[in-house]
Amino acid sequence: MDLADLNEDERVALVGLTKLVVLSDGEVAEDELEHIERLVGGLGEQAYEQALDRFERDFGDEPSFRTYLVEKVRRQEARDLIFGTILESAEEGSLDRRETSLLDWLAGVWNVKIEIADDVA
Repeated sequence: MDLADLNEDERVALVGLTKLVVLSDGEVAEDELEHIERLVGGLGEQAYEQALDRFERDFGDEPSFRTYLVEKVRRQEARDLIFGTILESAEEGSLDRRETSLLDWLAGVWNVKIEIADDVA
């Protein structure tokens, strides 16, 4: 599965999580901009813009978005892809306590297994 295979609800989840986790500090670093460009490329510009518009229109608070993530993103393959994409982009910068809390919660409710590979020289 790749980004183009995500349905509308899954795209909204990915774009919303990106905004909450990757862009939460209000400043867009170059690596964060590259992440957004990869998302736009993977989803398509129109699909990305629609997902962003829907996220901004429908979710004024994090609790309502958390409910959406549980109720609307049901396919495990999509959950794994979304979580991996967010985790990969989050590694570019440091995470604050709220972002870490959101990702920990999400890994639990989505049943995402996080494996950290050891770099072997």
